[in-house]
Amino acid sequence: MRSHDSESGFALILLIGITAALAIFAAVMVMMLDNQQQGTLKERTNKTTLSYAEAALNSAVIGVQNDNSWLTAPFTTTPEMAEMSADYNTLAGAAGTTVTYQVYDNLSPVNTSIHWDSNGDGEVWVQTTTTYQGRTSVVRQLVQSKKTLSVIPYAAAWTDTNMTLCDTSNIYAVNPDGAPDVSGVPYATNIMCGGDFQANNSTTVASPADSTNTQSLGIQVAGATSGLRSGLTHTTGAVGLLSDYFDQAHQAALMTEAQTCQNNVSSLFDASGTAVTTTVLNTLQGTSSQTYTAATDLVVPTNVNSGNLTLSAKSGNASTFNFKDLYVTGNLTLTGNVTVNATSIYVGGNFTESGATTGITDQFGPVYCTHTISWKGGTTKTSAVVTIQTTSPNTTTVSSTVMASPTVAGPMFAKILSVDGDSTNNTDYDGSSGPTSLVLGDVWVDGDAGTGDIAVNFSGPYESTSQASTVMCPVLATTEQTHSNGYVNFGTLLKPMVYFMQCDNDGLYNNTCCWDSQGTYYGLMILFEAECCISGYATTDGHGYSHSSNAPSGTPLGNDGTHPNVMGAVLEGCPSGGGDSGTDLTLSNNSSICYNPTVINNIGLNSILSTTIQPVAGTWQQIQGA
Repeated sequence: MRSHDSESGFALILLIGITAALAIFAAVMVMMLDNQQQGTLKERTNKTTLSYAEAALNSAVIGVQNDNSWLTAPFTTTPEMAEMSADYNTLAGAAGTTVTYQVYDNLSPVNTSIHWDSNGDGEVWVQTTTTYQGRTSVVRQLVQSKKTLSVIPYAAAWTDTNMTLCDTSNIYAVNPDGAPDVSGVPYATNIMCGGDFQANNSTTVASPADSTNTQSLGIQVAGATSGLRSGLTHTTGAVGLLSDYFDQAHQAALMTEAQTCQNNVSSLFDASGTAVTTTVLNTLQGTSSQTYTAATDLVVPTNVNSGNLTLSAKSGNASTFNFKDLYVTGNLTLTGNVTVNATSIYVGGNFTESGATTGITDQFGPVYCTHTISWKGGTTKTSAVVTIQTTSPNTTTVSSTVMASPTVAGPMFAKILSVDGDSTNNTDYDGSSGPTSLVLGDVWVDGDAGTGDIAVNFSGPYESTSQASTVMCPVLATTEQTHSNGYVNFGTLLKPMVYFMQCDNDGLYNNTCCWDSQGTYYGLMILFEAECCISGYATTDGHGYSHSSNAPSGTPLGNDGTHPNVMGAVLEGCPSGGGDSGTDLTLSNNSSICYNPTVINNIGLNSILSTTIQPVAGTWQQIQGA
């Protein structure tokens, strides 16, 4: 008989325990593997859903880039986006993938029901919602529309030939907020000189407000340099022709934009020059004070006072004339305190305004003048302010002392344009009238080719403490001489303008642009005809035109960091020849060009801008989904 001890059966119990432990471990492993597989499947599904969402967002962004209707109207799904949605719905078969798109403005708080750029900042959110195997992912990105200069070289000053900075003149750059640009290399932009570059000891290429005199612009010169201050750096290299960038097609487009007024002439007369209305005006030749409102379009024909119309008022009184379309076959003359409002004006002769002794505001609508426009302020130099607007529609009321931009400014055409200039030689402030403010649309001044007459003249008071004359217009273009002198401001930082001198190949290269002004020009100057001379003031402008009768004795505005002569850029494309001295651009008498990116970025002419619509970097967001 076998004996038994206390350890009998232990091996069996141990075996059962190990087996149970292995079974539990196996079950745990199965559960862990299942959980891992489920987690992997979930992660894979989430990643797949996000990938589909990103792909859908990319296609939506492309759709918004190709259809910029969202700038002004609610955006609707493009055919390409609808096709993409259909593709997604069949992409995973039974898995069922769906995608929806939304475009809404970047408002705060978020309002997804506003499907267009309601706040006018050129930005909207593009959002996609994608569902795949029960998982949903929502992603979005900000898309921005912006206009950039597409055909203009990026330069503060550009010349095909020589550039000369005389006396204490300077060219420099500032930051968008107007603070001195002391960032150094790489520079914001350059001075580009296709010939020789002559500087002076005051040419720091730094803002006058920068005590460190940090060079703010690069300098590239194809020819020789002289007069450069110690420490200024420059590179030597070829500078192409301005026409290489701004070719004839773009020049023609800018001319067409400036000549908008010619498209409005048909509303006043037919192709043969005959007035389209038979209502004749012949009762407003007197000087008595009155208020007149026309019920219809009116014509002053050649058989009524030789086609001339004079509107005036008794001394010390005022008259107001409200017209619809006004057609004057001869000369239109406004004298004294006469306010004129019109839907549009056609003048077959000269259009003259002068003699106001109180501040008045005229609103002319589009103006077409076949000869000379000569507008002057009042006879009292310091008190009279004449504000002339070519507005359409004629609904804006503007203070006589504070010029505001109308909602819509009408275009203008003239052979010669002189504002506060001397009527004899068309070069000087007349010395007897107050400042004149102009709010204009696109302006084309045809000039009198072959005569050497100054086509465009703006003059203002010479006293730096006086109120300045002001000119507001998107583009002012001509083929002939332009002069500006006295205290005249052009454009603003936020509403700059473009002055365009188009080369007419008539050989009159002595048709120089003389910018002898104490005021500031905000915008671009683009010149293909002759040379440009910029000066704070001078007793003569360097071309034989005297300004000694009214020139000030004190230091002019300009080059003080606040009042440069040009805030923007000057681009000269004029090969030497004819009467040209061979120097495209000359600065003198404390004058300056200040490159400010804010001005350049606010240029709004379609003919020199391109619109780009791009995702805004760093704005991609996932707002739903793991």
